[in-house]
Amino acid sequence: MKKENTSTAFLDVLRWSATAMVVLLHVVSGVTAILSAEMTPDQRAVYYTLKALMTAGVPLFLMISGALLLDPEKEITVKRLFTHYLRRILLALLLFGTIYAVIELAVTEGGFSPDMLLQGFLNTLNGRSWAHMWYLYELAGLYLAAPLLRILIKNASREVLEYGLILGFIFSSLIPFGELLTGFNLNFTYPFSGIYLFYFVFGYYLLKYIKITPRFSAAAAIVTAGFLIIDMGFLKIFRVSYDSPFIVLLSACLFLTASGSGVRVSWMSAHRNLCFGIYLVHPVFLNFFYKFLDTTPLDPGYAGIPLFWAGTFFCSCLVSWIMQKIPPLKKYVV
Repeated sequence: MKKENTSTAFLDVLRWSATAMVVLLHVVSGVTAILSAEMTPDQRAVYYTLKALMTAGVPLFLMISGALLLDPEKEITVKRLFTHYLRRILLALLLFGTIYAVIELAVTEGGFSPDMLLQGFLNTLNGRSWAHMWYLYELAGLYLAAPLLRILIKNASREVLEYGLILGFIFSSLIPFGELLTGFNLNFTYPFSGIYLFYFVFGYYLLKYIKITPRFSAAAAIVTAGFLIIDMGFLKIFRVSYDSPFIVLLSACLFLTASGSGVRVSWMSAHRNLCFGIYLVHPVFLNFFYKFLDTTPLDPGYAGIPLFWAGTFFCSCLVSWIMQKIPPLKKYVV
């Protein structure tokens, strides 16, 4: 059924929710990646469960972008895409990526030298900056593909669009999931596979065509989250990543719950631009807590998780707000 309500204010609620989820994802994933040997079995269960649940944050970002950029009724020229959307992503990537790459070089070498600026820039082009910057490389590629995708979507029937999404889901999620589970690899390929491309188009499809009772989608999200909690906390059968069918289902349920909620203009809409800055800078504070304060979320016990999340989120929000007050950064980057 085609949506009658075309309001997209709910996307801002989703954007803030996804931002909060990604910050929490990096709080817990930093511990599981660096301090796994120091964790008790119970701590591993809690941290890996939270990591699995928060993995849906990035797919939500991609679905929001697709819902906004792929709508054929929204006039977005190739020039506009390059001079506004893509330029912003590339400038943010090169500026912040270079800064973070230089920081890593300075820490490794035990000091700063001017030639690190060029090396940091080259490292960024080579993808050797801080780990969270990977998303900007991926998003830039999706933006480049957006004009072609918009033409395909404009001229495709709903049936054809669903056919492409089904194939994308099979080859980008179900087959990799099955191969991981069974160890048996299929040699079939699909030229339009890729879980990030799938999420990008899926967001538009859900916004355009799917309308269900939010109570139903919320219940489905709760059931999916409950299954992940049981598996990650006790069973430990499945590996959860962006291409996991469970994350596809959880992301879709969260998206549909928000879209059916009837949310209109809110504070989140007025300050939506803060989210991008929060994403860019939040690892700075996690690194500060770890390396300069020599403290981790494990130190205060389980209370460390909400404390680190709240501290990182608040500080990042403040810095993002300050960046919005700097005209060149606000106009061209954040």
